[in-house]
Amino acid sequence: MSGWVVVYKCTNANHAAMMKSFLEDNEIPAIVINKMDSMHMHLMNGEIEIHVKNNDAIQAKRLIDKQNN
Repeated sequence: MSGWVVVYKCTNANHAAMMKSFLEDNEIPAIVINKMDSMHMHLMNGEIEIHVKNNDAIQAKRLIDKQNN
């Protein structure tokens, strides 16, 4: 995806959805890309990524850091 960067990764779909909503509440468009293998969820292989536009990446990372601390 050209013009979008990963700002957060996790293995919990609910947490990813909450983080996406948090970013959108702060006026940062975000998308979730689930790279987990649905056939082997018990192995926790892969990750769920949150992507934002390049120009929003720094602000998004700062907000995520504040949210997680």
